[in-house]
Formats: sequence, C-alpha cells, structure tokens
Amino acid sequence: MSSTDNQSGNVRVAGIRDIKFALSKNGNTSDRDMSAPAVLEGLNLKILEHLKEDGRATFSSIADKLGVSESTVRSRVSRMREQNMIQFITVTNPLAVGQSSWAMLGISVQSDVRVSSVAEYFSDLDEVVYAMRIAGRFDLLAEVVVDSPISLRNFLDKHCYESPMVSSVEPMMGLGLYKSLYKWEIPIADNSA
Repeated sequence: MSSTDNQSGNVRVAGIRDIKFALSKNGNTSDRDMSAPAVLEGLNLKILEHLKEDGRATFSSIADKLGVSESTVRSRVSRMREQNMIQFITVTNPLAVGQSSWAMLGISVQSDVRVSSVAEYFSDLDEVVYAMRIAGRFDLLAEVVVDSPISLRNFLDKHCYESPMVSSVEPMMGLGLYKSLYKWEIPIADNSA
C-alpha cells in the first residue's frame, strides 16, 4: 500500500521510509507514469529516425522534413531526453582509430558471485563496448575491442582467466563484420576475403 504527497514528491510505502523520486526539469514528478514502459511512436519515432541518420541534424531541418514547427521537434526531443528515452553520445569507429581485434565473450559467473556485480565490473572497462546479462549457456555477453591480438590476450588473462568472479569464458573472435548498427563500420564488400 502506498500514498503520494503530490507537493513534495514523497511516496509512502508501508514499512519503508519516505522515498523521493527525482524531479524532472520542470519540478514535476508526474510527467510520466514510471511504471508504464515508454513508447516510441508517431512523431517521436519519425524524429528519432532522422536523428539516427544524422545525430547533428538541426531541429529546423527535421521540422521541415516532417512538416511541423521547430519548437515541436525541440520540445519532443527535450521530453524524450528528460524521460531517459534517448541520449546523445559520440561514437568512435574503433577500426579507424587502430583497434583491430575484437571478440564477443560468453562469460559464466562463479556461483557465489552476483551476476549484476560482474556485469557492472565489465561495463566499467574501457575495452568493453557492449555488455549484456543473458539467459542460456552464459550469464553475460561482453564485446571487447582492442588494438591487437596480444592486447586481447592480456585483457582475457587479467579480467577473465585470473578473475575470481569468472568461472569460465568463451572468446568468440571477430573475423569479419557483415552488419552493424553503425554505418561507419566495415562495409559488407570489404569482408569477401
């Protein structure tokens, strides 16, 4: 059983001290029902399609393409950012900056260690570009991108083989990239060798 004090944003839950939800920029905690999943549809989805093509596109250029006002696009993007539906980051091309070895690691965690702790550990490593908790043969998948096979071996030794958190790891070496979400990576034609 819970009740909310709308003025302070505090929520009373039986047996638990008051919890204060983070306020949005306008100071309102009820902008969105946090228990309901965020849905991307309609105009918001169309805006995101344009931003995926060019993350530096201006709001006015997107507005022109969609036939809406610039302020509409600006407010929709701001709202999606406030709701943590989207974020803007810079992604580098590891192959263009000398990172030539990559592997997907299937990681099994020791039975007395929390999987989430190991996931957080790998997520904090610079060499890891992707980390996901999974169900199945492994507990985690982590993608590692480094500058050489020797660096990959050193990473595996330090963070997997010598780690008391990891019971086993299966490295799956990248030999060619045929599809990626990022358009700047190796085109399909370059993998014919």
